[in-house]
Amino acid sequence: MKIATKGQWMKNNFKAAMEPASAKDAPEIASLLSWAFGFSKERSDEYIANVGLGSLRLLRGAGMRVDACAALLETAHIFHGKPVSAANIAHVAIAPECRGQGLAVPFVDAMCEEAQRNGAAIATLFASTRPVYRKSGFELAGHEIIYEAQTISLPVASKLAFERVDLDDPRIASNYAVKTLGEAGLLSRCPAHWNELRRKPTDALAAYLAEGDAAYLILDMGNKTCLTVRDWYTGSPEAAQGVLSFLARFRSVYPAVRWHGGPQDDLVAAMPDKGWRLAHQEEWLAGVLDPAAALRQRGYHVEDARLALRIGQAETPLALEIEIKAGAVEVREATGTPCPTISVQAPAFVQIFTGFRSASKLAQYGQVIGSAVDIRLCDQLFAGPLPWVAEHF
Repeated sequence: MKIATKGQWMKNNFKAAMEPASAKDAPEIASLLSWAFGFSKERSDEYIANVGLGSLRLLRGAGMRVDACAALLETAHIFHGKPVSAANIAHVAIAPECRGQGLAVPFVDAMCEEAQRNGAAIATLFASTRPVYRKSGFELAGHEIIYEAQTISLPVASKLAFERVDLDDPRIASNYAVKTLGEAGLLSRCPAHWNELRRKPTDALAAYLAEGDAAYLILDMGNKTCLTVRDWYTGSPEAAQGVLSFLARFRSVYPAVRWHGGPQDDLVAAMPDKGWRLAHQEEWLAGVLDPAAALRQRGYHVEDARLALRIGQAETPLALEIEIKAGAVEVREATGTPCPTISVQAPAFVQIFTGFRSASKLAQYGQVIGSAVDIRLCDQLFAGPLPWVAEHF
């Protein structure tokens, strides 16, 4: 059951006649991607190949013309070490002549319905216009952050040795899986995510693995003005220092280096001084399709707790109770039995669930109501690192 924002759990807009893409649709999809995102034809064709035609969904207009397309990727987001089944709605492209006609909301709703049928508890996306997607129950949920450092400012002293490995070396995926366990929100990557990380120009792309699998890097060396780290992992502060020192070897050619990182970033923490900056930041949005399943699947930082949530409009809330005993999670319909309880507006629930904002902060905005003690309990229940993702999907 998807949380909506206007007193109903599923939007009742006109039904979008969504359908999967086929090979004959590829040229029209490529054109839509070019018009929406400035992709070259080569890049559009590459994206279609990377995500697979089977992941693409279409809306057709007059004469069976493709008016909108998007990728629907089965995945999961990791919260406190546990995967929450999810669907990424990626690269929503609407034909220029069809924009402003209200296609986006029913199209996204149709993809959410399909995702829920396939077992997704949440759906996530990047939004060019947030108000549109908020109509479908999406809300701010996490960060995408790109840091930039001057290579001359990187430390040079490190004993960590690196070897060049194949881009699809299985140790890279294994170490990435370890990385997800200490953060919040990172994707459990599907093949489409890995394909996009390894996209062209492959002649300027290389992967490096540190001794003892302590760290890895996937580097894009195709732009002499800036070295791009497409993906990375460090298993310790010493490994983070080693990664920065390895990147310092490129200073004679590249004046700067960029990487995706978290709000509390390991590479920034390993920088010896100034010399880095925030190059880009935006937020991804989430919609909770099945609140009970989402709460049941995520991990928590407490061993024992009990809290009831009244989610949505005061007249018709969804009432759920979370009980954790010795780390085991049970989520059930709240029965009215005396229990710590807070009332949460639907947009606030999304932010609490991912850890994007705390219940205490949202209470200041009037989006959470409850006693101070119960609100603090909610803060403790959903505590953890700030959510982020390591790529733009």
